[in-house]
Order: sequence, then structure tokens, then C-alpha cells
Amino acid sequence: MDAVTAPRPLKGVGRALDVRQKLACLLRVTAREGWSDNLAGHITVVDEETGNLWVNAWGVWWEETTASDVLLVDYDGNVQVGPWAATAAFNIHTEIHRRRADARVVVHNHPYYATLLGVLGVAPRILHQNFAVFAEELVVVDEYAGTVNNVEEGVWLADRVGDASGIILRNHGAIVTAPTIEEAAWKCAIFERMCRMTYDAVTSGFDARDVEVVHLDALKGQLRRACPQTYWDGAVRMLIASEPEVLD
Repeated sequence: MDAVTAPRPLKGVGRALDVRQKLACLLRVTAREGWSDNLAGHITVVDEETGNLWVNAWGVWWEETTASDVLLVDYDGNVQVGPWAATAAFNIHTEIHRRRADARVVVHNHPYYATLLGVLGVAPRILHQNFAVFAEELVVVDEYAGTVNNVEEGVWLADRVGDASGIILRNHGAIVTAPTIEEAAWKCAIFERMCRMTYDAVTSGFDARDVEVVHLDALKGQLRRACPQTYWDGAVRMLIASEPEVLD
């Protein structure tokens, strides 16, 4: 391998972040990508030591969350660390976490275009190469059963989510799952862009062509190797430069 093609170190974030700082950054980065809906939404991250869940606080907007606002809760929603209360809709996350080792991070909110597709009952389409990361991992939960406020309702939802990592909820919003915070940030950005492009393509009146199935596996592997960390590093560098209080 010559000097031109040899791997080179990336710029990185520029500092080490703990899990509460990373979750605070994830909330603000995804909000910038269209995932904010004022008071709504929650992100959970499995704690590596205890197996409990880090989550944002109810009533603290994603855009204003700092590291010290982030909570650690058990699977009954009892706060172990942090000053605030957790959301009552906590069980949207718990039963997905229980059954899927790959879903270390679960993001839920009502991004506009994903929610619009949910109103229409339309699945996002893989119209661009970057969307291949969701190949064979998309599902529309084409039922509305109200809010998810207990374990039984969480089980109902998890049954319908299955192994998907990009989920549209009819008349509700969206869920994205990922094995890491870095991948969750990247996939959330792609997911809402995919939903917007799907809507724009469908309403354009032209025939939109999906990426051919034969290309999807190779694209998916290449994207997952190259993009999550690089996206995260750049997004967090810019966030910290403009909003350094996020780490407090």
C-alpha cells in the first residue's frame, strides 16, 4: 500500500467524552438534523457497567440539554443518577433493548418528514446510495395503538419493530436503533433525509428509481465502515465550538 492510499488518522473530536457528554451531544446533533419536536422525544443508551439506561430528562429540550441533565434509570424508570424526571413513554425503548443486543442506542422522536410518511403509511425508499445502510432494516408499524406507557405496550411495539433499525410509526413518529452513539447520530441524519427525499420524489410527479438491490450489500458495508465515526467527529467538533456548554 502506497502513501497515497494508506489509512491516515482522522481529526477526531479533539477531546475525550464520557457517556453523559456524548448523549448530550447526540441530542443536540440530532435536533440540528430535524429530530426535535419541542418537548417530545427520548434517546436511551445502555450503560456498559450496570446495564441500566442513560436517557434525557423529561421537560429539558434536546437543544438545551447538557451532560449534567442526563439521567441513569433502571428498567422500571427509577432514576439512579441525575436531577430530573424521566419520560413516561420510557417503555418505547426498554423492550427493544431487552431483546436486541445490537440496539445499544434507541432514538425516538417525531422528525417532520419521517412523521409525515407515518401519517401517509408510506415506507421510506432507498433512492440514494447513502440510504443503503437501511437495506433490509426498514419497517412501518402500520397501526396506531396510542402512547406507550407500560411494559405490555412496549412488548407490543418491540414485536412489530423486530430486527429493524429504521422504523416509521403510523400517526406518531420514528425510531432509529444503533450499536453505538456515533452510528446513531449518523443514521438519524440519513433517516430523516431519506424520508424527505421519498416524499419529494413521490410528490414530484416523476418516476423515481430506487438503488438496485444488487448494489445494496456492498454499499451498506462500505458506509458502515467509513461513515459513523467520521460523521460524529465533525458534527461534535462543530457543536462544541458553537455550544461548549453542552459538556457541562
